[in-house]
Amino acid sequence: MLDALIVGAGPSGSYLGHLLSEKGFNVKILEEHREVGRPVECTGLVSERVFKMAHSRSKVNSVSGANVFFPNGKSIHIAKGEKTIVMDRDQFDKDVAAMAISSGSDFSIHSKAIAAKVGEDAATVTYREDGEKKEIKASMVIGADGINSVVRKDLFSTRPGRIISCYQVDSAAELEDQDSVNVYVGSDSSSGFFGWATPSGKLTRIGVGSYHSPAYRYFLKINERFGKDKIVGINGGSIPVKYLKRTYGDRALLVGDAAGIVKPLSGGGIYTGMVSSVHAAKAIESAFDAENFSAKHLSAYQKAWKHELGRELWFDGMIHRLFGGISDRKFNALYDVLATPESIDIINGTGDIDYPSRVVISLFLKRPRLVSRMLFTR
Repeated sequence: MLDALIVGAGPSGSYLGHLLSEKGFNVKILEEHREVGRPVECTGLVSERVFKMAHSRSKVNSVSGANVFFPNGKSIHIAKGEKTIVMDRDQFDKDVAAMAISSGSDFSIHSKAIAAKVGEDAATVTYREDGEKKEIKASMVIGADGINSVVRKDLFSTRPGRIISCYQVDSAAELEDQDSVNVYVGSDSSSGFFGWATPSGKLTRIGVGSYHSPAYRYFLKINERFGKDKIVGINGGSIPVKYLKRTYGDRALLVGDAAGIVKPLSGGGIYTGMVSSVHAAKAIESAFDAENFSAKHLSAYQKAWKHELGRELWFDGMIHRLFGGISDRKFNALYDVLATPESIDIINGTGDIDYPSRVVISLFLKRPRLVSRMLFTR
C-alpha cells in the first residue's frame, strides 16, 4: 500500500511529492492530462520566493513595475527594486514534476481520479488510466486537483465560496515596456476583478478576471488596444479566491487551489499552494510518526498554513470584496489620491506580490484620504 497518493500534478501536488519522496515516503502522483502543464491556465507571474523553492528553467522575463489604468483614461506607474518573474507556466509545471520524479515519486499521466473514499485502514481512489478503470489504496490521500477537485467533492462535500472566471490569450502584440505589467480597472475592464497585459518577450499575455459576469466580453474591450488578429493562443479557467473552512480530514488533506489557498487580490496561487504543500508534508510526516491519521491529528496542517498565510488571505479577501464592488467614480477618486508622489513612494516601498496587504495597510495608515474616497465618493 502507498504511503501517500497525490491527485494532481500542478506545482502544489508535484512539490508535495518531491518533499515527501525526499523523506523516504512511497508516493504516487496522478495527473489527469496527457501532458503535465497543459492546458495552461495561468499568467505566470511569481516572486523570486517561488524560484527559491523550485529549480526551474521557465523564466522568460522579469518585471519590476506596473502601469495601472483607471476608467478616466489616466494611469499611474509603480515600481519596486525586487523583480517579479514572468515564467512559462507549462515548463514550470514540468520542472516541478521532474523534481518529484527525481526524488522518487511514482508518476501516472492521463490518470483521472473519478472517486475517493476513506476507511479505517486506508484511503481509496478510483481512477481511469488511458481509459482503463483502476483502484489504488494509500495511507493518505492529498487533493491537489484544483478548483474541480474530486478529492474535495467526495471527502469534504464542499466547494469554493468565491470564484473568479478568467479568459486569457497569448498575443503577438509586443509591449514596448517590457519591465512593467499593465493593469486595467473599472467597469469596462472587469466585474469585481481586473484585466492585464503581461510582457513575455515577443508575446504578451492579455487577459481578464471577472466575478459573476463572463470574462470574455471584458477581454474584447481590453484587447482593442492590441488587435484581435494577433492572437496566437487562448487559455483560461477559474480561480477560487476564498479558502475552505476545513482543509483536513481523516486520512486526507487539500492543498493549493483545491483548498482555495489562493491570493484573493491577484488570483495567484503558485506561491501559496507550494507553501501549503510544505506544511502538508510536515503534517503527513507527523501522522506517520504517531501512526495517527485522524482528522484531529491532521488538523495541525491547517493551523500551520493559516499561521503563515491565513491573516494575509483573510485581509486580501476583505479588500477584494470591498474593491470588487466600487464604481468607476470611486476608482477615479482613488486615482486622485494614488497619483500623488507620496502615495507612489508608499506603494514602491511596501509592494510585495505575495503579501499585497502590506501596501494596502500602509496606504490606509499614511493616506487616510484613501479611506474617505472609498467610503464617501458616490
